[in-house]
Amino acid sequence: AAVPPQTDPENTDYTMEHGATRNFQAEKLLEEEEKRMQKEREEEELNNPMKVLENRTKDSKLEMEVLENLQELKELNQRQANVDFEAMLKQYKELEEEQRRKEQE
Repeated sequence: AAVPPQTDPENTDYTMEHGATRNFQAEKLLEEEEKRMQKEREEEELNNPMKVLENRTKDSKLEMEVLENLQELKELNQRQANVDFEAMLKQYKELEEEQRRKEQE
């Protein structure tokens, strides 16, 4: 028997009926937690002007760290793109052959 969905416009969601399970509950809980934390932050900033400055400083610091990490990743990708694997393999084979020659002598 199919379970018809019941809409919940207030929460822009669907209500759960008997026998149904929600597959994305964890994601929904995470979104609700983020909204709650954002609301708390906004309320705290309204009551404390110093907190606004602290939060801006934290946000700027976090943004700078993210940009630094992104730059490091770009540099790493660029270095990997410039690596000539064929030349490395050729050099490795030459070293192996040289070692074999020394062992045979």
